[in-house]
Amino acid sequence: MTVEKTLLIDENMNVVFDWSKDEMPIRDAVWDYLMAHNGHDTLKTEEQMKPFMTIADSDVKKFVTAHLKTVHS
Repeated sequence: MTVEKTLLIDENMNVVFDWSKDEMPIRDAVWDYLMAHNGHDTLKTEEQMKPFMTIADSDVKKFVTAHLKTVHS
């Protein structure tokens, strides 16, 4: 039996970041941020989300802290 590792972006904001009270998954928070900053272009957001599927967890944390901390704390 193979067990898949859950991606960090599937964890809730408040589980990963002690500064967040938001129970939204990181994936959804990043999606919402990108949509709000690119004119709500779904196709563009989809392309912008692709790197989040493979980048290091530390890079995801850096992005979220830099861009979402003030919104989700």
